Amino acid sequence: MNACMKDTQQLVKPYTFNQWVKNLYKSYFANHQNAKIKINDKEITIYFLDDKNNDSASLDLKKIDGLYQVIFWDGYSQSEIIENLTEKDAAKTLKRFMKKLAKNIN
Repeated sequence: MNACMKDTQQLVKPYTFNQWVKNLYKSYFANHQNAKIKINDKEITIYFLDDKNNDSASLDLKKIDGLYQVIFWDGYSQSEIIENLTEKDAAKTLKRFMKKLAKNIN
């Protein structure tokens, strides 16, 4: 292994779960000015500001004692709650609902 490859490997760090979510959010909702995201250690919330709907579409992920609870609300009548035991499964669920959310607002 040459010195350049060694330096590159040291610079590359894996994304944290929250960084991954933020990047995914940017890829799905970059063209939606009303889309907002809040991230902290215990919860991630993606929501839409909509003057016509006080209870607009949202997606929440709550980290509760080693459990990841993903809550999807389409803003009208559909609500889904999925609980995952691993971060990997939570990421898959979150990605699926982000796609659904993006599709609903287009």
